Amino acid sequence: MTERPLVYLLRNPNFMLMWWAGLVSWVGNYMLFIALPVYVYNKTGSTLATSFSVMANALPMVVVGQLAGVFVDRWDYRRTLIAANLALVGTTLLFLTVLSAPWWLVIPIAFVQSSVGQFIGPAENALLPTLVDEARLGAANSLNALNNNLARLVGPALGGLLVASVGLGGVVLANAATYLLAALLVLGVRAPQIVREQAAAASPLRRLVSEWRAGLGAVRRNRLLSLSFAVAALVGLGEGTISTLMAPFVKVMLGGGGLELGLIMSAQAVGGITGGLLLTGFADRVPSVKLLGWGALLSGTLCLPLLNYPLVYPALWPSLVLVAVAGLPFAMFGTAQMTLLQTEAEPQVRGRVFSAYFAVFGLAQLVGMLGAGLLGDTVGVMLINTQTVMYLLAGVIVLTVTARFPGNASASQTNSTYL
Repeated sequence: MTERPLVYLLRNPNFMLMWWAGLVSWVGNYMLFIALPVYVYNKTGSTLATSFSVMANALPMVVVGQLAGVFVDRWDYRRTLIAANLALVGTTLLFLTVLSAPWWLVIPIAFVQSSVGQFIGPAENALLPTLVDEARLGAANSLNALNNNLARLVGPALGGLLVASVGLGGVVLANAATYLLAALLVLGVRAPQIVREQAAAASPLRRLVSEWRAGLGAVRRNRLLSLSFAVAALVGLGEGTISTLMAPFVKVMLGGGGLELGLIMSAQAVGGITGGLLLTGFADRVPSVKLLGWGALLSGTLCLPLLNYPLVYPALWPSLVLVAVAGLPFAMFGTAQMTLLQTEAEPQVRGRVFSAYFAVFGLAQLVGMLGAGLLGDTVGVMLINTQTVMYLLAGVIVLTVTARFPGNASASQTNSTYL
């Protein structure tokens, strides 16, 4: 335990195999995330059709993810990750059929592909605590946040380049290859076996419902988990709003277009990478609930000038600086959320807890997207400040609650009766 967190993680072969698998698959995700909307819009010229393709990818998080969590907790996490990545190879290749078929086939294929992908997040996050010491879990999540931002930096640019040069087919083949490589990397992971709960005799449907309810019950019984879910709902609402209004905001307030939006995304990724590296040094020294609250509060504080300075100075460069600086608090927030869920959820229900968390966040995102779409034209692009308000509110709520905890309590040591 005397090793520095980053050195410990880099010397942990199981964690590093998982880290590289996550990086590779996230790069593929971002490539297709860019290519599919471009393909649909070029085919139809319709923003509505394009939004349907995006929503088809988001909807399974709310619907299918709940069932995925039940099965993830029944199965071996490592084998689930391997099987899900291999299944994603097949479902991703289905997009090749669209090249000689009506464009709208993108929608059901995107829904199926995303549905398979719902097994990845819960299994990966439930497996991680079995691969690293609990005292290094925060640092491990920080390094995972870094690989997501590396993928965000590389994936969209690579996807845009491929779709422009070789078309959607080339992006699909590259994306399928990333899932195959991820499966091979996870194949090399050695993880301990988790003791599973013995299922009571019941019909398959009753057993499914019972196990799903057990996951929700674990959240309700633990007030820290309940707090984390409430924060997810608030932040998801803000994220849904900004994802819908960011492009109009750049156009209206900064007079920019796709290039400027791409530069902002790149600056955000660079900030996230820097923040992830910095966090590995202190993420495990600060209670996760404190890190969560301060991460949310600082994120909202930086969103305030970021989203409002164009009212008096409509230039691009302050956006690039501010979004890069915001990388640290956003990384703090994301790292703390994952660590809190991993340490507070019982091992037998971790998959269901993560699935439920992603469902709450995804549903809030969809509400934010819908609200921004309906109100954006009348209220204007400054409705984007919903993001600011939600992060500030989340930070205030978490810090108010955690003020009642002992000052030296870690997230995993804090008894929920303090709430």
